[in-house]
Amino acid sequence: MLVVVNPLAGAEGKAQIAWLKQQLKQQQLTATWFNTTGNFVADRDAIAQAATAEVSVVVIGGDGTLHLVANAIAERDNTLALLPAGTGNDFALQFHYSKAQWRAAVFSDKISSIDLGKVDGRWFVNVAGIGFNAHVMNNLGQTKRLGKLSYTYAGLMSLFTAKLIRYHSNAWPEQGMMLLLANGKHFGAGLTPAPMACLDDGQLELLWFTPQTHWQRVILFVNMLLKRHMGTRNVHHGRITELYIAQEGYDIEADGEIVGRTPATITCCRRALNIKKAPL
Repeated sequence: MLVVVNPLAGAEGKAQIAWLKQQLKQQQLTATWFNTTGNFVADRDAIAQAATAEVSVVVIGGDGTLHLVANAIAERDNTLALLPAGTGNDFALQFHYSKAQWRAAVFSDKISSIDLGKVDGRWFVNVAGIGFNAHVMNNLGQTKRLGKLSYTYAGLMSLFTAKLIRYHSNAWPEQGMMLLLANGKHFGAGLTPAPMACLDDGQLELLWFTPQTHWQRVILFVNMLLKRHMGTRNVHHGRITELYIAQEGYDIEADGEIVGRTPATITCCRRALNIKKAPL
């Protein structure tokens, strides 16, 4: 077993570490422990090397740590178990697991293969996009001092400062606020922009948000908080397996990280990651 830990995970991370160490001792199992450093390339390569064939990998952290490990073991035989200990834990939300169920999954034999998205050469597990979400991440920085409220605060501030972007579509307005490609349902510490997203259907949900005024943005934000945004006139929906974004110079955000800039190709890769699930 390889255990990847975000050392900044706080009290919840320490509790998960203590629990896992106790379980390993009781079951007389050994594990290799790896603390992330914040250097994405170095950490990814080290995890890929340590996660030899068929080794189970346990992630103790949030969406960023999960994103890192997915980039190390995608399309390999490794299995991944998650002990959520991040700020948002957006990927974990869609499973509706209790803490006990997440812990039970670590030693479970039940495995599900899920899709991953890919931005050029970089994998993502949850949601990627350009525009407003990237602007929020740039405003949020690395502090996250207010916990989940950090995302809400940065989001509210960004409603009035994020610039409109362009996305060419024959059917929809060309100018808008945000373009999302969603593998999972949630982002932004609990918002649900893509309620119809499915982790194993071989497609990404495409959502193009086109409010033109600050007031329309506020209405859209409130509707998203209330999960009433789908079907409104400034939200356009489709499904894709591959999308080329030709417009230049937009930051691309995925899983809470800035992962590149446009132009870029975003694809859905079928069943690229093996996830351990809680036993029934």
